[in-house]
Amino acid sequence: MAALQLPSQLRDQILYTMYSKAEELDWELLPNGKKTEQYRQWVDDHEVGQAMLRHGAEKDVRVWLKDVAMKEYARAQEGIGSYVRYLPNRFKGTQEIVNAALDSSWLVKSDSVVIKPNRCTAIKGAVSRLVVWGRPSGFKDLFWAALTATKGGGDEAVIVVTTRDGENISDADKVTQKEIGARGDFEVVHLNRQMIPNPDYIPLPA
Repeated sequence: MAALQLPSQLRDQILYTMYSKAEELDWELLPNGKKTEQYRQWVDDHEVGQAMLRHGAEKDVRVWLKDVAMKEYARAQEGIGSYVRYLPNRFKGTQEIVNAALDSSWLVKSDSVVIKPNRCTAIKGAVSRLVVWGRPSGFKDLFWAALTATKGGGDEAVIVVTTRDGENISDADKVTQKEIGARGDFEVVHLNRQMIPNPDYIPLPA
């Protein structure tokens, strides 16, 4: 955030520290109460929040931890954004999503990946499809994104609901999501993903 300007070396050290801890905690599956407690611990940590206080007020530190570092963490796990290099592990990437939504003959269109929610354009020759993906808790947002980005035609978009090890979705919920998707003429696909060693990871210099 503009109110908090961190030296690049300090910022890097903080991100490596936070992302390592977030991975240890399985951050995306952590209850909100546990996340709130971890934010408090980061503020009190002499290598994180306390080091940042030399460069800004505590309220700005709290905003940066939540709205910069950890907002980018979820994107980095997808292989999106400039913070990917801080993660030892991440998901395979957008092509994996497209493969599940359609098949491997479809490719991610260059520079088409956007966020909030995650979506991209898949192309096969002269044909294109919108692919929208995210976790089960965000299904309404996924459906709305597909609905507002298409004109209606039966095959313009595919919604991919993603889970990972330790995260389950019931068969009944899968059926419900497919039925809702059909109201917009959208296919709904369910994909369980696993983390892989991040090919873009740059270790912290010794």
